[in-house]
Amino acid sequence: MFDEMDELAQDYDQRIREAREERGLTQEELAGELNLKASLIRKLEHGDTLPSDDVQTTLERELDISLSAGGTDADEEWSGGSSSGEYTLGDVVKRKD
Repeated sequence: MFDEMDELAQDYDQRIREAREERGLTQEELAGELNLKASLIRKLEHGDTLPSDDVQTTLERELDISLSAGGTDADEEWSGGSSSGEYTLGDVVKRKD
């Protein structure tokens, strides 16, 4: 069940803010269009709260953005695992240096 869920991008707050500004909308105007509270938009843009699945879908559709992590160039460069399709911990762990 959880394997099919997309992980929220770390910069979701920035993506929301930039897309809103590109459309020339204030937080209040965007909230009004989406029938959400302006305080929720503020909290999302500041990274203080995570969007629910419904809110994420609404924002993605309205602002024509993706808030999901994945599909980055770093993912394309990664290669690991064995020919048997099994992975070791070393294949999936990223070091924080």
